[in-house]
Amino acid sequence: MTLSESKCEALKSGADKLHGHARRIIMAQVVRGLGRGGQRQAQSALGWNRSTIRKGEHELRSGVE
Repeated sequence: MTLSESKCEALKSGADKLHGHARRIIMAQVVRGLGRGGQRQAQSALGWNRSTIRKGEHELRSGVE
């Protein structure tokens, strides 16, 4: 999956409206959808912090906030 400019804007806008655990979960789900290299792609295209993405992925896997 590639991120077009309109997709990037929609994802940024949606994530900006969330905070904490909910935001990290959405970030992790988006990165999963991007597949291999998704963290790097999200970091460069969306400006998301990779450590925050990793934390969200851990929360998604474990179910622990």
